[in-house]
Amino acid sequence: MIPRETIDSIFTAARIEEVVGDVVSLKKRGANYMGLCPFHHEKTPSFTVSPAKGIYKCFGCGKGGNVVNFVMDHEQMDYVNALKYLAKKYNIEIVEEEKTPEQQELETERESLMVICAYAQKFFTENLHTEQGKAIGLSYLEERGFTPETIEKFQLGYSPESSKTFLNTALQAGYNLKYMLSAGLVRTSAEENSTSGAVPSPDNCYDRFAGRVMFPIHNVTGRVIAFGGRTLRKDKNVAKYVNSPETPLYHKSNVLYGLHLARKAITVEDTCYLVEGYADVISLHQSGIENVVASSGTSLTIDQIRLVRRYTPNLTILYDGDSAGLKAAERGFNLALKEGMNVKIITLPPEHDPDTFARAHSHEELKQYLMTKAVDFIVFKTRTLSQAVTDDPIKRAELIKDIVSTIAVIPERITRSVYVKECSRLMQIEEATLWSELNSTRRKALDDNSTHVANQKPVVPSGNKQAEFNVLSPDPQEKELVRVLMKYGNEEAIFIGESEPGEEPVKFTMKVSDYIIESMKEDNFTFDNPACNLMYAECCRLHENGEPITEEYFVRHSDLLLNQLALLLSSEGHILSDWSKRSIGIKTEKDHLGITAEKAVYALKSRKIEIMIKELQDSIKQPLNEDELNKMIEHKQKLDMAKRMFKQRLGRVI
Repeated sequence: MIPRETIDSIFTAARIEEVVGDVVSLKKRGANYMGLCPFHHEKTPSFTVSPAKGIYKCFGCGKGGNVVNFVMDHEQMDYVNALKYLAKKYNIEIVEEEKTPEQQELETERESLMVICAYAQKFFTENLHTEQGKAIGLSYLEERGFTPETIEKFQLGYSPESSKTFLNTALQAGYNLKYMLSAGLVRTSAEENSTSGAVPSPDNCYDRFAGRVMFPIHNVTGRVIAFGGRTLRKDKNVAKYVNSPETPLYHKSNVLYGLHLARKAITVEDTCYLVEGYADVISLHQSGIENVVASSGTSLTIDQIRLVRRYTPNLTILYDGDSAGLKAAERGFNLALKEGMNVKIITLPPEHDPDTFARAHSHEELKQYLMTKAVDFIVFKTRTLSQAVTDDPIKRAELIKDIVSTIAVIPERITRSVYVKECSRLMQIEEATLWSELNSTRRKALDDNSTHVANQKPVVPSGNKQAEFNVLSPDPQEKELVRVLMKYGNEEAIFIGESEPGEEPVKFTMKVSDYIIESMKEDNFTFDNPACNLMYAECCRLHENGEPITEEYFVRHSDLLLNQLALLLSSEGHILSDWSKRSIGIKTEKDHLGITAEKAVYALKSRKIEIMIKELQDSIKQPLNEDELNKMIEHKQKLDMAKRMFKQRLGRVI
């Protein structure tokens, strides 16, 4: 268990705009920050961070919570490990009871994989400085021109030649073979792979990366999730590079190498350079160009594009291939355009790739080249393909269709118009011709999409019944009552007591929590909404123990149901703008706390009575004997009287 005092220290130190800002490019909007949601795909920012409240909320997908919730959601951690993550970030020492073997076994698989990957990185880095590591791995890295600072920055390493060195060392250190296999650090023989899912014997396992220079692959927040290993052997039968397989931590299609080191520079420079390999990223970093990532040899995927889109809409590809390579990579470029990205391309001299070019030029020369040689991708494609086309009219028609198909994926009409005008000039074709082909292409794409949607089977709810909306649901009233209790429970308010006709109403002062809890006890009503019931019960517990009831307490609560409800209630727009600054006398609910609390209590009680009357009316319709009917009629009369009384009180405070 982590002590409550330590948890409070973590919440106090952890600035939510900093934590979220590590993975999302945030722009200040008044008192809050806005950015693109990291939990769903969007082109217009709907993700809000409130430093004052210490919460985030996406109005697109509904995700929200406090700083710990964000780490839990984004890093796929449980509550305790999210607290540890933040404690490490803000240098807060956590002193907790030592876990029993049973508790250690219950650690999530994901966190166990993170731990074994971190151990492997440290093992490979340390082995780079052994006698064998220096002779093979370090000498290779130094030949590539990598400095000791760069090697340390990227945590480069070396995996020993022996096929079981890492395996045996990790086992001796107490690490579980199951997680080594699951993380892709160790593999079995082909015969073992064809057997059942049982964990094999260590005798049948060996190191996946034996004898290779190691490049750790990190997630956005900088934790190691996978590896790439380069062999230095000349044997053509040995793969030059071996990468980690797909694991619960690592999905190649949604990871960009070097993003954890590049994201701040990408935001500052408002552009991201894309290269192909590990060495390209490292050499450019060493040359002072830090806003660079690698797709690690894969064609650019939609998930990778959206990762970049969080930080900038501007993507520049450093390209060192021929026209055939351009064609192969074009799908990824079209995806980027479709996502609303501004895509540029920089061609390098034939004798260079990004790695060698960076090493051959000074920082200023490199920076100048990147600034002056970037060409819009569609313009580049038009020029490149035009040069390859002769006067053959058929090939020229194919060229036009090819260019137009790329322009057609761009979502903004104004941008499409600019490209049509430019391509018309470059290809000496009338704009009307290009527009005609463009509109035809977009209509066909729309028709294809409509056909796909039409062919999809509708999802039928369980039991083939539509969910019914209950107009008498007490949900809004329950939420309003616990909102007032959570937000103003410790405040004192003026209440108006009952009085006889003609008498002056008696006013009295008491705490909002005292009034609400005592009023609810009078009629012994319960809550239908489980989250509201849980929050009310926790408020009662705090009240009974003399502890303060605060919004902050629930927003920070470890129970997900409680803190999500607290977030919902605190962000539902109950607060008016501060009109007092503009000399406009509008009173907020806090100015009339007694009325606010009374209204919340009477509204809930009134709704509960209405539900009871409706249930009783339904029962009266059933076959009953005279005695049962008389009892029910009498009960209904009492409920009608209670309903009138609550409505009367509710009318008085509205």
